[in-house]
Amino acid sequence: MQKEVPTRSSSLTIHTMGAPAYSIDSFLSILCDSKVINDDQSREIGKKASVMETKLRRNQEHGNGSNVDVSPAEIIGAFAVRTGDDKILDEDRVMETFANAVELPYHKIDPLKMNAKLVTGLLPRPFAKKYAVLPLQKDNGVLRVAMDNPFNLKLLDDLKATTGLDIDIVISSRSDILSMVTEIYGFRTSVDAASLEAEAWPDIGNLEQLVKLKSEAEIESSDRHVINAVEYLLRAALDHRASDIHIEPKREYSLIRLRIDGVLHNLHRVPKNVHPAVISRIKTMSRLDIAEKRRPQDGRLKTDYDDREVEIRISTMPVAFGEKMVLRIFDPEVLMQSLESLGFFQRELALFQSFVARPHGIVLVTGPTGSGKTTTLYSALRCRATPEVNVTTIEDPIEMVIEEFNQTSVNKRAGITFASALRTVLRQDPDIVMVGEVRDHETAQNAVQAALTGHLVMTTLHTNDTASSITRLIDLGIEPFLVGSTVVAVVAQRLVRKVCPGCRTSRTLTHDECEVLGMVMPDGRPPEVKVAYGTGCHMCRKTGLVGRVGIYEVLPITESVRQLIVEQAPSNRILRTARDEGMMTLRECAIRHMVDGVTSFEEVLRVTVDPSQR
Repeated sequence: MQKEVPTRSSSLTIHTMGAPAYSIDSFLSILCDSKVINDDQSREIGKKASVMETKLRRNQEHGNGSNVDVSPAEIIGAFAVRTGDDKILDEDRVMETFANAVELPYHKIDPLKMNAKLVTGLLPRPFAKKYAVLPLQKDNGVLRVAMDNPFNLKLLDDLKATTGLDIDIVISSRSDILSMVTEIYGFRTSVDAASLEAEAWPDIGNLEQLVKLKSEAEIESSDRHVINAVEYLLRAALDHRASDIHIEPKREYSLIRLRIDGVLHNLHRVPKNVHPAVISRIKTMSRLDIAEKRRPQDGRLKTDYDDREVEIRISTMPVAFGEKMVLRIFDPEVLMQSLESLGFFQRELALFQSFVARPHGIVLVTGPTGSGKTTTLYSALRCRATPEVNVTTIEDPIEMVIEEFNQTSVNKRAGITFASALRTVLRQDPDIVMVGEVRDHETAQNAVQAALTGHLVMTTLHTNDTASSITRLIDLGIEPFLVGSTVVAVVAQRLVRKVCPGCRTSRTLTHDECEVLGMVMPDGRPPEVKVAYGTGCHMCRKTGLVGRVGIYEVLPITESVRQLIVEQAPSNRILRTARDEGMMTLRECAIRHMVDGVTSFEEVLRVTVDPSQR
């Protein structure tokens, strides 16, 4: 059976029965007609297609332990050829071009927006996996499904008969569909099985419970269904580049959320009775006390992901409906970068590198929680951590275990504070000391003494900008002349989200927008400033932004700034003098990234403030 499929560029005959349902030649023809690839690229792919198909099939069979089908889009995407617009042709681009050609909508599956209950309730896992079909949405008797082959008429008839609903087709890549089938069915099956086994146990963590009927024994954390559910959860978080996992008990269910690029996204809702088992399993993995639910606990674990070790820090806290847990993920590829890749401009990079290379003094890195201070410090310390240099860190807690460093953790119950640990470290013959945070007079005083005795001290302060960090040290009781003689530089930083490369476009700033940023020509006219922004696509989950980059305000303590510190001048005078000497503020750094097309106008306003308003 065949169906004539009208395309925007040609008429294409595609087989609608059997597997595979379409050929690689058909796809290459569509890609050529759509000017995505040229004839030479098409012929080259066609010659090597069978070899690539065998290779992909062998790799997938090795991972799945069973026979698998490989779609034409997977084969073409595996060649990673460059398209006419100088982009890599991947499976998504192939399927999107195919969808446009056959006049069906293309849908990039977003795991964070999937309805797992709908998927698992409508189709059995073997069926969804065999035919690469995934239910997306049910509305007014119509079921929207994602498929890679929309012309298998028998499959469409079976779907309509099985679900009793009309079928609305969208095109998605086979890899995305099968990945979601594995994740959703695997996680949901594990959760449902754990829920059935947990039905006999009472809800003992809800503050609204009036009577405790049984003991506080947890559901066995070694239960295989719970183990599988936690494995799926960790894998999903790492796949989505999440920095944090939030597991939050509610009145009727438990909510799992991921923080991606600084923004929280809902991932799953799981039955209330599974929540204690999931918490208990993660506690067991991180060596926490599974019986202790009334007090906060902190732990850590390490896992393998894509041939690298990832540190995960765990924090628990009792809340109204049970025990909340947050897992903070420290990926070494994010936490340990070269200084050049962090977002410094050339002048600021050279200054910062000179500060880090100093034999003694204090380098302050400031900013709010989540602004990337740890990444900056670890990356700088990694540059100095050689066999000839002793690098020691004092952290609360240790963010990530780095073999090249000597790391110790604050433990207040054992009497180990930043101040006491710093006193001990100075007797350990260090060259460079990193203090996690200066919080009190004693820690600040010890840091100053360390700098005076020939050590380089790198530390953080929770202040909004560089100039206010100086006044903060004085407020902590450090004499102004000591601040001026020991502090060599202050670096303030933030993280701004980057414009998505998949949907990047440009526009010109309006007169009002230029005025808001202080970008006005001498004659009062607004400059012609072109900026990038994202229209929203599957890569960025319709946000137009993906990934983050640092913006930096670097204040070197020059002779004029040192004189102001000794005079106890207000922070706005220090800021004004530093700007006169060439310092770029956070707002100005963000604007330069915006003009370079890295970030958007909206991100500049969201993250920074006008220096005149400080």
